Amino acid sequence: MAETSSEYVFPPAAASSKEVLETKPNKAADATSGPDAQVSQTGYVTWTRPDGGTFIAPVANSETYERKGYKKGAEQDIPDIVAWNAENAATEPAKPEAEAKTATTKAPAEKT
Repeated sequence: MAETSSEYVFPPAAASSKEVLETKPNKAADATSGPDAQVSQTGYVTWTRPDGGTFIAPVANSETYERKGYKKGAEQDIPDIVAWNAENAATEPAKPEAEAKTATTKAPAEKT
């Protein structure tokens, strides 16, 4: 007895409604261009916290940090953030002034 292969055939899709077809923009090229510039996916900004610490964050998050009162620093393009983090992890971080002062001060001798 010969086996028959049965493939599922999807029913044809109904045409879009008139309202959907009249929606503007209805072309990808029109939807991806407009009055606002596209945000770079590889752009990063250096931010300064109120306590003086710094960090980098994507340009797309700038509005949030500005609203929180962080100070915006330089923008930079980092195409490979993983490699950038690996390079910076290899260098010793700078010590804050308060920590550097206590590190150089000798602790009092302990009584035995």
